[in-house]
Amino acid sequence: MILQALIYEGNIARCASVCREWQATIEKSNFHSLKLTAWDIPVFGKLTTQHLDLVKYIWYSIELLNYDCTECDRDETESVREANQATVKDGIRAMFCALSKRPFNGYMTLDISIHSPSDSQHHFKYIQFEPANTLFSHGRPKSALHRDSGHSSSTPHPPIAAIDRLFPDIDLVEGEGNFWTSVPQVPCVTHILLRRQTRRRWDPVTLSRIIACLPNLQDMCFEPWREWGLMMQMSTDMRSAQFLTSLIPNNMKRLTIFEDLNETYVSANSTGLHESLDAERIRSTSTKLTKKLAEASLGLQHFSAAFIVDARKYWEVCQPDWAWEQLLTLSLTSRDLVPQKAPKEINGLIYSAAQAIKKMTKLRTMELWNGGQGHAAMFRFKSARADRCASIAWRGNWELKFESRVVTAWEIVVGAGHVGYLQTENELLSPSQIRSHGEAILILELENEVACPVSVQQIHREHL
Repeated sequence: MILQALIYEGNIARCASVCREWQATIEKSNFHSLKLTAWDIPVFGKLTTQHLDLVKYIWYSIELLNYDCTECDRDETESVREANQATVKDGIRAMFCALSKRPFNGYMTLDISIHSPSDSQHHFKYIQFEPANTLFSHGRPKSALHRDSGHSSSTPHPPIAAIDRLFPDIDLVEGEGNFWTSVPQVPCVTHILLRRQTRRRWDPVTLSRIIACLPNLQDMCFEPWREWGLMMQMSTDMRSAQFLTSLIPNNMKRLTIFEDLNETYVSANSTGLHESLDAERIRSTSTKLTKKLAEASLGLQHFSAAFIVDARKYWEVCQPDWAWEQLLTLSLTSRDLVPQKAPKEINGLIYSAAQAIKKMTKLRTMELWNGGQGHAAMFRFKSARADRCASIAWRGNWELKFESRVVTAWEIVVGAGHVGYLQTENELLSPSQIRSHGEAILILELENEVACPVSVQQIHREHL
C-alpha cells in the first residue's frame, strides 16, 4: 500500500533502490507511459530491451518551428514549409528506428502529435496539446504558455491565413526520394493514435506508408479535419480511398475514424465566389470512399466512422456476398438524424439497418448517431445476453416513435416470435444547450468509442 501511494503521488524514481521488488514495480510504472519529443529520441534509443518491453504508451510530440506575431496571419513561407517537412521526416524516422529494436510483446500504443508551440499563442489560445493516456492525469503536461502579447485572447473570427497556417498538409511522399527505404519496420506497435489536436492534415498516401511499417497494427484511431472547399474534399476523399485499400489485407481489429469540423473555420474560408470553393453545410459523402471503408471493415471486430461517411450510403454500397463475420460493434453517423427530418425517413434508416445487420452475425452493439449545435440523437441496438434480452433504443432531444414495421424487422433479427424477446426504449433528453458535436457525444452517452475521449473533451471545451 505504501508503494502504491508513492506511485500515485509521482516522482518515485528515487525510491527504486529500496529493494528489488520496489525497483521492478517502480520501473514498470515509470516506463509504462512516456511523453517524448525529438530531443528525447537519442536517450530513448539507448534503453535496454528489458526497459523497452515495459513501455506500453508513447505520446510522441513532434514540434515544428515557432513563429511570432509578424507571421501568425500569413501562410508558411516555402523555406519554413521545407524546414517543417524535414522535421517531421526526421522525427518519424528517428522514432521508428528506436522502436524497431523492441520486439513484439503484447500491446503498445504510439500516439503521434505534430504542432508548433506557437499554434496556441496567437489567435487560438484554446488549443491544447495533451496525452490520450489517463495515467498522465496526476501530472498532465501543461499546454503552451501564452507568452505572445499581441493577442489578448482567442480570436472569435480569426483571419483566413491564420487558420490556414494551422492546416498545411503532412506529405512525406511528394519528392520523397529514398526516405521510406530508410524507415524500418516496427513490429512492436499494435495501436496508433493520430488525434485531432494535430490540425495539420495527414496526406492519405503518407498514412498508407506509415501503416505499411507497422506489420502488427491491430487498432487505429484517426481523427482528420474536414477540408474547407468541396473540390479539395473530393480530392482528399479520392486519395483516402487509396489509404483505406492498404488496410484491407491488414490484421486490424479496431478502426475508429472521426472527421472533425469547426464551423468558425469553415465560415472564415467561405469565399462566396463559387460553391466548389466553399465547404458544404452538410458534407456530401463519397460513394467510392464509403465503399472502401465498408470493404475495409469486413475483417474488423470494432468499427466506427463519424461524419466521414453516412450510414444510409454505407448500407447502399454493401455487396450481396459481403459478410462481417467478426464484427462485434458498429458506430456510424447519419445526416438523417436531425430534428428537421420526417419521422418516416428516420424510421426508414433504422429499418435499413435491420436488413444490413443480418450479415453481421456476431454483432453485439450498433449505434447510429448524429450531433451538432442544437441537436443530438442516437439509435442503439444491443443483442441478447444471458442477463438481458435484445433491445432497440432511441435517445435524442426530440421524440421519435418506432413504426411497427421497424419493430417487426428487429424482432426478426433477434429471432423473436413475439415482442417479449425485444425490448424497446425511448428516451427524450431534457432540454439543454448543445453547443457542439463534442457536447452531443457526452450527452448521448455512446457505448462505442467514436473518438479518443480526450479529443471529445477538447471539442467540448473549445465551444464553451
